[in-house]
Formats: sequence, structure tokens, C-alpha cells
Amino acid sequence: MEGRSPARVRNELMAGIVDVLQESATVRHPGSRDLWLTMLEQELRVPVAAIGTDALRPALLRLLDTCNGVRDGLSCLVRSLAYVEQQSTAVSALWRLVDEWEAVDFFDKADLHPLRPALRAMGASGLTVLARRASRSRTQELPAWCDNGWQVFLRLSGGNTADGELPAGMAFLVLAADLLVEQGRQDAAELVRRWNRHKAQDWGLQNELAAWERAGFTPSTPSLVPAYLLIQFEPDGIDSEHYHMSHWRQSDAEGWHPVPGETVALHRDQLPGEVERLIEQVEEQWADLRQPVIVEFILPWELLNEPVEWWTKESSSGSPTPLVMDYPVLIRSLERLRKAAWHRPWHGKWRQLREFPADSHAYWCRPSGGTAYFFHLERELKEDQQAVCVVLSQPPDDASDVGRKELLAALRAGVPAVLWYRGGSDDAEHREAFGEIVEERGLGGLMERAVKWRKDALALGPDGWDGHVGRHIALLLDDPERKPGPANSGHVPVPPRERPQPAP
Repeated sequence: MEGRSPARVRNELMAGIVDVLQESATVRHPGSRDLWLTMLEQELRVPVAAIGTDALRPALLRLLDTCNGVRDGLSCLVRSLAYVEQQSTAVSALWRLVDEWEAVDFFDKADLHPLRPALRAMGASGLTVLARRASRSRTQELPAWCDNGWQVFLRLSGGNTADGELPAGMAFLVLAADLLVEQGRQDAAELVRRWNRHKAQDWGLQNELAAWERAGFTPSTPSLVPAYLLIQFEPDGIDSEHYHMSHWRQSDAEGWHPVPGETVALHRDQLPGEVERLIEQVEEQWADLRQPVIVEFILPWELLNEPVEWWTKESSSGSPTPLVMDYPVLIRSLERLRKAAWHRPWHGKWRQLREFPADSHAYWCRPSGGTAYFFHLERELKEDQQAVCVVLSQPPDDASDVGRKELLAALRAGVPAVLWYRGGSDDAEHREAFGEIVEERGLGGLMERAVKWRKDALALGPDGWDGHVGRHIALLLDDPERKPGPANSGHVPVPPRERPQPAP
């Protein structure tokens, strides 16, 4: 259990980091190296010495010492290199080494390498599930470089730990040992357990470890709680044809913990293609997910009538498929999300819809009386607490000021569900469809019934679905309790790593 000395562990890790840096094209080229160092200095907020071509390795070792003296310094080093190289092989290799550095630091400079052979042999399948459980859902997803049990252990080790809680890295070892036993690797499992028990004894965590070992690992059954992909389009503010697209992924069945993705600036014409790319990427990340997935679009006024649920995926195959084939797709209002003054009635009507769906009802808009109509519409919606769904008389698009004003009244009144017909004209067919959606069996199944009509249109195929009412149904269903986090627009400082103190 003793292994290598702390000094040797530290020096070998530093040497490994320098080995990777020396192979980086950015570090080898003077111009790009200077750019990297400038960006690194800005992130560290301390001076960084210039690095010449001569004596490159000693200079890089000194740079590591500088970074190590700053909180989150090694992560700053890798992030700065990623700004220049993006997700290169060198950047991925460095993230692995930084995770190991921080894990070693967390475990009091202990030699973790005895665990490496047993954990590295664990394939990527199922590791995300183990990581979520070991971290108590604080870690929902794993970065791409966590492709075996060793890397997941390093990634989880050192995360913030509450008093009386087993650190996530040690909890992961408990689950990993159980999995190794299932795979018939008894010797590897026993090695992992011995290491874990030795560390628990050092830190006075025997009871916490025993509780995890008694619980054991049992494969989870598929959750009925959906996972959500939230996609937000925010107007550029300067160029009306450009938008900032952000997204969040939520797959934690035990709580609402959306994980932010990158924010990209796009022309309006690029939005469908970028959504397609994003969904393919998320499906790869969620390959082992066994929950249903719901896609929600958070849209500004000018995009609310866009038929986003009929945007396609798999377009490069020559046989693209609409999103409605694979997901329930809902739309939400960006303006309401941002307007805190509208949130109190929104929460009230959502509670009415969620807790008393059978006692709730829809309000059908029927324009009359000129401009006074919109005033009385808002007044009636605010007075009628059971009115939790509004059926617009016209779509809220550029051609219809009526539809937009009806929607505005509904949002101000806190109405969480709004239906409209994108076809524009008022006809008996779509009124019949909406009547079934909002009047049968209460309002608890709004989404399911709207999805059914869309599936009926889908069944007619590309040559026939445009003539079906289900092709033109828009449903805004806005849950105030499912709010995304802030867009991932920059570096978020990592909180200081805490660990249990050794037992006296």
C-alpha cells in the first residue's frame, strides 16, 4: 500500500505533463507558444516567464511550478492550450494527467498506481451510471477522456465532500469492486477493497465505507423520469438575423441538475443544422441512457411559430427524419423565462395544472371588441385560476398581431400551456383536434395527446403529412420548475477541493 514516495509521484506526474507539452505543435512553434502563454497569464493572473527554444524542458517544468502555486493553475494551463488547439490529442492527454494530479493531492500525495491495472480494465460501458451514483448525482456526465474506470476514479476523486459523507472517489471504488466481482475478477476486486479500507481507516470513515459496502451495487431499472435536452435561441441584439444558441442536458432521475453546454453564435439559417449536430452529439453522450428523452426549445418572440419539431436529423443519410419521430418536442418562451415579474402567477397556474388537472380547463380565444378585447382577455385569465391553457385564435407570427397579443396576455397571466394552429386559417378540423387535446380526460395529458396527433400526421409520410392537422399543431408547455442554468459563456471557477481530515 505504501508504493512510491510522494516526491516521486509528484515528479513523475510533472515529467508526464512536460512530455505531452513538448509534443504539442503549439508549444513547439514560437508564435503559437507566445499566444498560449499570454492567454495562460491572463487566466492565472500572475506573471508567466517567456519560454525560448533553448532549454525548453526546464522552462516547462518551471512553468508547471508557477501553475501549481495558483488555485486551479494546472486546469488553467490546459484550458489555455485548448483555446489554441481545441480538443487535440495533447489537450485530452493533459486533462487525464491533471485529473490524476488533483486525485493524488486529494489523497495526501498517496501512490494511486496500484489501483490502475484493475480499474483501467473496466470498459466505458456503464461508467456514467456508476459515476452518478458515487457522486450522489453531482456528476451527471463524464468528459470524453474518461473512457475507463481508472480515469473515472481520478475524475471523481477530490470533489467536494460534505461532513459524514464518503468521498465520491471512494464510493466509486466500492461500486467498481462489486462490478469486478460480477465480472469474475475477484483478485482485482479484493485489491480495490483493501486500498479503500486502508484509506477509510486513515480518515476515520470506516462507518461511511461500511454503509456503502452493505448497500452494494445493483443495476438500476430504467427510470420513468424523462431526460431533457433544452435548446435556447437568444437574439444577437445587434444583427436581427443572428442568434446565440445555448443548450443544457438534464438526465438526473433524482433531481433537476441541468448540465450546460457550449454557446455558439449562428445565422438564423444555420439553426436547424446546428440543432441536428447537437442532437447527434447528445445521443452519443447518452448512449447508455435508458430514460425517455424530451426536447424543449426556448424561443424568442420571432421564432415561436417556427415548426422546430419538424426540423430533421440524419440529413446526411439522404433520408432525414423529423424530430417528432424520436422525441416529444415542446416549446417555451424566452421572454417569460427572463421576465421575473411574470413568474409568480406562472408558478400558481402551474401548480393548478400539476395538482388538479381534472379541475382545470382551457380558454378559447375569440377576438371581438377591438383593442379592449386584449385587456379583457388578460383580466379574465388572471381572475380564472383554473384557466391554465389558452387556445389562440391565430398563430403568433409576423402576419398576426392578434395572435401575438393573445399570447402576451396568456404569458402575463401565468398560463403555462398555449396551443395554436400554424396553418393560420380557422377551420373545423383543427378546432376538433384542439377540442380533443384540451377537453378529454382533463389537462394532465396535454403533451401526450398533442404528440399523438403529430404521430398521426407522421404516419402519412412526407408526401401526405402537410395535409394533416397534426403537422401544424404548436404546443407551448412551460414548466417554471425546469429552468435552465446560465449559458456556459466562460470559465466558471472550480471550488476549492476539500477532503476529510485524518482521524486523530
